[in-house]
Amino acid sequence: MNALADAASPYLLQHADDPVDWRPWGADAFAEARRRDVPVLVSIGYATCHWCHVMQRESFRDPELAAHLNDRFVAIKIDREEHPDVDAVYMAALQAMRGHGGWPLTAVADPDGRPFFAGTYFPATERPGIPSFRRVLDAIFEAWTDRREALLEDAATLEAHVRRGMAAPTPRVDPAPREAALPDPSADALAALAAQEDPRHGGFGDAPKFPPHAALRWLTTRPEPEAIALAERTLTALHRGGITDPLAGGVARYATDAAWAVPHFEKMLYDNAQLLPRFAEAYLATGTTAHARAAGAIVAWLEAEMRLEDGAFATALDADSLDEDGRSREGAFYAWTGRAFDAAVAEAYGEAEVPFARAAFGVVDAGPFEGANVLREAADAATLADRFDTTDVDADRRLEALRMLLHGVRSRRPRPARDDKVLLSLQGLAIQGLARAARLLEEPRWLDLARGAADAALARFPAGDGTWWRRAHAGRVGLPALLEDHASFGLALLELHHADGDPRWLAAADVHADRIWAAFRDEDGHPTSVAQDARDADGPLRVAPRSVVDGPQPSDALAAAELVWRVARRTGDGDREAWARGVVAPLADGAAKHPQALASALYLLDVMRAPPREVAVTGPDDAGGAELWAAVAARPLDGWIVQRAPTPDDGPLTQGRTTVDGRAAAWVCEGFACRLPLTDPDDLGGALLVG
Repeated sequence: MNALADAASPYLLQHADDPVDWRPWGADAFAEARRRDVPVLVSIGYATCHWCHVMQRESFRDPELAAHLNDRFVAIKIDREEHPDVDAVYMAALQAMRGHGGWPLTAVADPDGRPFFAGTYFPATERPGIPSFRRVLDAIFEAWTDRREALLEDAATLEAHVRRGMAAPTPRVDPAPREAALPDPSADALAALAAQEDPRHGGFGDAPKFPPHAALRWLTTRPEPEAIALAERTLTALHRGGITDPLAGGVARYATDAAWAVPHFEKMLYDNAQLLPRFAEAYLATGTTAHARAAGAIVAWLEAEMRLEDGAFATALDADSLDEDGRSREGAFYAWTGRAFDAAVAEAYGEAEVPFARAAFGVVDAGPFEGANVLREAADAATLADRFDTTDVDADRRLEALRMLLHGVRSRRPRPARDDKVLLSLQGLAIQGLARAARLLEEPRWLDLARGAADAALARFPAGDGTWWRRAHAGRVGLPALLEDHASFGLALLELHHADGDPRWLAAADVHADRIWAAFRDEDGHPTSVAQDARDADGPLRVAPRSVVDGPQPSDALAAAELVWRVARRTGDGDREAWARGVVAPLADGAAKHPQALASALYLLDVMRAPPREVAVTGPDDAGGAELWAAVAARPLDGWIVQRAPTPDDGPLTQGRTTVDGRAAAWVCEGFACRLPLTDPDDLGGALLVG
C-alpha cells in the first residue's frame, strides 16, 4: 500500500495498492521532490473515469514501469472532484500546450509545482501518433537531467500564460448601482446560439456532444419563442437519444457522436441535477408531456440509484463494469446485442413481440456501439400504435411491460461501481434541480427528496468555526469548502425556500452569502475559487484559479454573484448588490459572441435587468398562508425576490406586515414599494403574471 491507503477519496483509494508510490496533493510531496531533486508527476482523474481505469490497468499496475517511475519522479495522484481548483490550473496548462483537455490529466512539474509538460492518456505500448508512457517518462527525465534550465524557462513561460488566462476581464470589479443600466446582449447571443445549432440532431456543434446546461437554463427562461424552441429541440434529442437510459432513467455524461446515439456511459450527478429543471421548464412553456416524463425519469434514477441512506446523493456511476467474460469493459452493463435483446423479449412475450420491441428501443442486428445496441426511446406510444395497428393505450401498456422486463434482465448483470462520496457543491445542484422541478410540476415527493438532501448536508458539512467542509465519505469529512460549494448550496437553499416557504432555508442561505463576501474576494474584488483565508501563499498551487466560464457545472464566480445579489436584494444591502452587478456587467460583450461559454452571465444579466420586483406572504399557514404561497411556488419568478414570513419578520420586505383581518396576506412590490395586500390565491396568481 502506498500513501493513499488512508485517503477518503474513492478515486485515490482505487490507486492505493498500485505499485506506484503515489502521494496525495500537498506540500509534503513537493518537499520530497526538492529533497531528491527530481520532477513531479501529477496525475489527475476521478473515480468513474474510463480512460483513467485503462491507464491504471496498463501502466500504474505494471511493477516494472512503476519502479521506473518511482525512481525518477515523485508521483502525486489527485481526485479532480475533490480539488477542482488544482485541476483548473493544470488543465489550463494542458490546454495551452495541446489545444484540448481531458482526463486522465498527466502533467510533469518542477518541485515548486510549475508544469512544463502536460498530456492526457498515454498507452503502455506505442500507437500511431501516441508515444508509450515509458517513452514519455524517459524523454522528460532526460530533459530534466541534461536541459533543466530550458525546462524551467518553459515552466515560467507556461505559468505566466496560465496566469493571464485566469485573469479577470477587468482590472477591478466596479460596483454597478441599481440605477445604472446593464447591457443587454440577448439578441446577439440568441442569434449566435441559433447559428451554432445542429439542425439535424439538435444541440450545438459536432461530436462529441455534451448537454449544454448553462445555455439551456438561459434559453428556457427567455420569452422569445425561438429560444424555447432551441431548448426544446436539444432536450428532445437528449431524451430520445442513446445518451438517456430508457429503462432506469439518468443521462450519460456525453455522446460520442453527433446524433446522441452512443454515450460515454458514466452517469454524473451534476448532469442529471441540471437537466431535471430544464425538462420541467420546457413542460411549463410548451405543455409537452414528454418533457414532464423525462423529468420524472431523472428523479426515479436519482432516488433509486444515487440516494444514500441519510438522503444525500452520490457523485457518479462508472462507465465500466464486468462483461460476461469477467473483463472490465465500458458500457458492458448497458449494451445489448440484437440476439440477446430478441431472446429476452421472445422468452417473456413470444417472438411476435420482437418487432414491436425493436421498433420501440431502436434495436438492430449490428448496433452502433462496437456492434451492440444502446437502447433509446426510438418511438413513442402513438407512433408505435400507428405502425403496428393498435391503440395508443395498448401500445403504452406494452411499452411499459417491455421496460420492466428489460430492466429486470439487465439488473442481473454486474453493476457499474458508484462513487459514493458526497460533495457540497453537487448536493446544491441536486437540491436546486429537485426543488425547482417539484414546484413547477407540483410534485411534493420530489420536494421531500430535496429537503432530505439539504438536511443531510446541513448535518455533515459545517466545520463548527464558521467554515464549511467540501467532501464527506465513509463517515469522514474534509477539504475546506470552495466558492462553488458555498454558491451552489446557498442557491439551493433559496430554491428550497421558494418551493416550501420555510424561513429556515433563507437564514441558512444568508450564511453562505456572508462567507463568500468575507473570504472569497481578492484585492480587486473578484470572486476567487479558494477562500483567501484557506490559501497557502507559499504552497505549490501558484495560480489562484477563477473563472467566469461555464463548464459541466456553472461558473463558480457567477453562481456566487447570483447568490450574493439575491440575498442582498432581499435584505436591502446596496453595497453587495452593486458588487454582484459589477461582477457580471463586464461580461456582456463576450457573452454576445460566446453564449455557450458565458450563458450564466446571460441569465444573470437578464434577472438583474428585470424590474426590481418582490413578493412576500405573511401570516400563518392555517390562515391561508399555505394557499397563497402555493401560487408563488408554482411560477418561475427568476427575476423576483420571494419571501415567506409566517411570523413577524424584521426584513425590509416583511417588516411590520403580518395578517389582514386575521387572514394571511401577499404583498406584491416593486423596489419594496408594495401594492395593497392580497388574500385570495387567484388574485395573487393574476398579479404575478407580469413575471
